[in-house]
Amino acid sequence: MTLEPIWRTHYEDGVAEAVDTVNHLLTQDLTETVSRHPGHTALHLVLKYLPLGLTLQSKITYRELDLASNRVAHALKSLGLQPGERVAIMLPNIPQYVISLYGILKAGLVVVNANPIYTAPELEHIFSDSNAKAVICMSGGLETVRSIQANTEIEHILITDINETLSGLARKLTARPLKELGHIADVVYGGGVYNLHLLMSQQTARSMAPAGEPDSMAVLQYTGGTTGVPRAAVLTHRSLGTNTSQTRAWFAKARDGEEVMMGALPFFHIFGLAITVLLSVRIGARIVITPNPRDTEQNLRLVSKEGITVFPGVPALYNAAINHEKAGEYDLSSVEYCISGGAPLPMEVQETFNRMTGGNLVEGYGLTECSPVVAANPLKGEARDGKIGLPFPSTEIRIVNVEQDEDGNYVDAEPGAEGELCVRGPQLMKEYWQQPEATAETIDADGWLHTGDIVTMDDDGYLAVVDRKKELILVGGFNVVPREVEEVLYAHPAVLEAAVAGIPDENSGERVKAWVVLHEGQQATEDEIRDYCRQSLTGYKVPREVEFKDELPKSLVGKILRRLLVEAETGQTAA
Repeated sequence: MTLEPIWRTHYEDGVAEAVDTVNHLLTQDLTETVSRHPGHTALHLVLKYLPLGLTLQSKITYRELDLASNRVAHALKSLGLQPGERVAIMLPNIPQYVISLYGILKAGLVVVNANPIYTAPELEHIFSDSNAKAVICMSGGLETVRSIQANTEIEHILITDINETLSGLARKLTARPLKELGHIADVVYGGGVYNLHLLMSQQTARSMAPAGEPDSMAVLQYTGGTTGVPRAAVLTHRSLGTNTSQTRAWFAKARDGEEVMMGALPFFHIFGLAITVLLSVRIGARIVITPNPRDTEQNLRLVSKEGITVFPGVPALYNAAINHEKAGEYDLSSVEYCISGGAPLPMEVQETFNRMTGGNLVEGYGLTECSPVVAANPLKGEARDGKIGLPFPSTEIRIVNVEQDEDGNYVDAEPGAEGELCVRGPQLMKEYWQQPEATAETIDADGWLHTGDIVTMDDDGYLAVVDRKKELILVGGFNVVPREVEEVLYAHPAVLEAAVAGIPDENSGERVKAWVVLHEGQQATEDEIRDYCRQSLTGYKVPREVEFKDELPKSLVGKILRRLLVEAETGQTAA
């Protein structure tokens, strides 16, 4: 049963209760923004700040983005690619990602996002599974692509590099260090390998007639890589476009043509694609692009020097910022909106970041299969600690018991009780690519998408994630929620980062183990950490083991990978 939308009464002023389902292609957002702000900077790449006020940077206006993406569209068509075929983008955060994205879509083709630092086997799976015909990558990635090309349907490899949008002198200054880092390599063109810039220069910049329908596939977004073999969610122009409308409604006070967006989240990730790219294009924001989001001091410089107003991120990004030794030297007061996603946001990180910036860092929630945003705390209204917020406009919510009843049905959980979150709305994916059984397991006959996340909802409609169903730790028949233990660990003054998971135990089935990174210069013993936990946790929730580490394994978007910790512990692949 759909829950009554009690949460709407807590929307901040100006947020609509519902949005219209989008009935146009994603490329129309760019067309409309060009008509409003043709000379406004769309893409601002900042590689390095130099002495004397100089900067290694490039700026591309919305009009230039439109024309460049037209050339990409014509270039792809000139290679014989047909509407509906897939083109992989294997790039870090650089202007060419956004140019390629819109060029692919304008040609009626489908974007396949690929992490540029994936290994050859990981890329082979994505390219083969998607039946991609072409890939756009940096010269430093060519060797990897070539090594697997024979096992895929890749026919065309288009090369572009980080410094290609810089001026001639700046390009020369950056070529050597980029080559030493392996980002740039010597290329022999021909045999299906093309220089993207040269190919674009040979094409017209005229607009192309729209290809496709709102329900056409726009993006194949691979997900599940942290829990198993990645599978692709089919995201349409309508689902992505409508989620952009929902997000725009949430940003009710955002100023068209005036916001400055932090481009640190990887564009190839659904969070970065949806918020950093698609929302920015919808509202005519300037995206300040950094190819290396792990350079924390550069992130601080960008906020200070460029006047960042919107800073989407993940907890690890904010945690690194507040703990940087030079954080206090930078003026971060321009920040107005921050949505954290991708992983639970520790309250200590949230409170400290808000104190430092004067902004409002709030937690949101989404998943790839929902294009991606489902809920968020109000940006200027009442944000509640430990909550993922309120369901988005035009989003239906249902909370069901974790286990099915005797008839195999999921029964609605009692009000306020824990249960699995189910979502229905216009932002849902169409299906999993070529996996009808997986689709049926995830989206039921009534259109409810079962998220696998265990949540509670309070009397005002605020949701809180208890944990993922698969990540619950079963200790002697008792459920232990990793996040609950992690919150306690994060509150310890010596703890910088923490992760908790269950490992096999002969007596209790599983036992709780914590992996902890300490603040620089801080010390703590295993017994001290366990004693601290006992002050807040019942006995079976207290970690039986505490392992201190220099760092925790993370995905490129900063999500701590519990699975890898468990694998290292048990010596086998975790289920």
